[in-house]
Amino acid sequence: MKRLAVWLLPMSLFAGQARYARVGDLEGTVEVQLQAADPWQPALRNMPVGELAWLRTSGSSRVEVELDEGSVLRLGADSLAELSDYTRLSTGQRITLISLDRGLAYFTGAAEGKDALILSVPGAQVTVRQGARLRMEAREQSSQIAAGDGAVRFSSPTAEFDLTPGQIVRVNPAHPSRFFLYREIPPIDTDRWSDERDKVLASTTSAAHVPGLRYGVADLDAQGVWIESSGFGAVWKPKMPEAWAPFRNGKWLWYDGLGYTWISDDPWGWLPYHYGRWMQPEGTGWIWVPGKSTVFKPGEVYWLKSAKLVGWGPLAPGEEWKRPDVPRLFLNANTTYAGYAPEARVIDPTGFSTRPREPLATAVFALALASPPFPAARLDSSRPVLRAGSTRVVPVLDDVTYEGPPEPAQARAPAGPPRSGPSHDAAYMSPPPAGQPVVIVNTPQPEPPAEIYYPVPVYTGIIVVNPPAHKGKDKKPPQAVSSGGRPNAVPPPAAGSIAPNIPRGGEAPHRPGDPSGPKPPDPDKPLK
Repeated sequence: MKRLAVWLLPMSLFAGQARYARVGDLEGTVEVQLQAADPWQPALRNMPVGELAWLRTSGSSRVEVELDEGSVLRLGADSLAELSDYTRLSTGQRITLISLDRGLAYFTGAAEGKDALILSVPGAQVTVRQGARLRMEAREQSSQIAAGDGAVRFSSPTAEFDLTPGQIVRVNPAHPSRFFLYREIPPIDTDRWSDERDKVLASTTSAAHVPGLRYGVADLDAQGVWIESSGFGAVWKPKMPEAWAPFRNGKWLWYDGLGYTWISDDPWGWLPYHYGRWMQPEGTGWIWVPGKSTVFKPGEVYWLKSAKLVGWGPLAPGEEWKRPDVPRLFLNANTTYAGYAPEARVIDPTGFSTRPREPLATAVFALALASPPFPAARLDSSRPVLRAGSTRVVPVLDDVTYEGPPEPAQARAPAGPPRSGPSHDAAYMSPPPAGQPVVIVNTPQPEPPAEIYYPVPVYTGIIVVNPPAHKGKDKKPPQAVSSGGRPNAVPPPAAGSIAPNIPRGGEAPHRPGDPSGPKPPDPDKPLK
């Protein structure tokens, strides 16, 4: 029993603040499934999505999801993705694993400090270590990852190497012993959409007023103004009608671990409802006062409730309100009302017109509303296994150790609880397919650059990786290793490709100019 406690105590210390991403711009039919037992529901702008949430688009739709550290995921038409691992450790390290099961996705972002940021497609994954802009495609017969900018580490059951800007790699999940690398990324129509959104999010002027907050910031620029307040410093004032009040346009949705969480219909309604509070100085109108904390809040309000009626309104900055005291900002005109049932998981004021004239005579103040019943279907619910795999990231912490069995040298980590170690990287925990050889191919950038062919030990053939071409005159003929272990002269493969496997029967490798060799993928045709 004592040994069991040694294993369990550090695991309990790994938990940190829950992380929530934000659904941003969207067009067409976009749906989200927050947990396995939940029904698919329409995705809403400003909807929070947490770990293990699924998002999918229809044939002519697209959606943008902003992560809390400033990264952005965009899904194109007919796509499905999962926030497979989206956690924060007690040390502050953020763990992010995004899986694209099918369709088209764009990603822009970077891993800061010791954060782990991994993107997965069927048959491969990339680890982001610097600011990167990627395009990922998951189709029936193949997966592709294109690196627009930045530095990422590509990994598959066959190879591992740095994918540099301007390169695109294609894999066939059904045949992991082969992959193709190209030095040119063919453009597609949706590239312009992603590029334009990147420029909008990067050009915000409100970031200086909300240090530590990285998402939903650009919406504040065009929808309001920053002004100086004598009591609160820099505050934000939305461009809204005079009779408007906070927490009026939108609805409450129940989230396990958060409670009823406000989803605003206001296009700018992310940061002002989840970080900081509202105030109504005389002669100024409603202003948002950013808070000092960067902890996500569901919406800080006072509640009024009766048997069939519920009302709410904003709490003032710094107010530590407790019943039965009257909240500082309470006015009947500032309170929004809706119908209420204790088992309701959604509270929507839309269309509710029964505003009580004397609310304190018919309702009482409450710090929070009762939790709806727990859905029993979640106890045995499950989802289909993603084609990208069911994976977890291994967090690595300095100066945190616990007793456990030694890990075999040079072995991949089996699926299981997180463990600590001396490395600062995060591991992808899916073991290699049974019976398939694991070959690691490294492509360092030599100085001066030269065209180098890296032979691989002969399991099923030879895999050759082409780094950028060298324009010098003193090239050495490429060498390959035969099955007998002696070097043989091999003509270089076509530029921008991986030489196909050479069977043991001695078939000649592909020669330059051979039209049968691999070609860059046609964006208008499915990859085979």
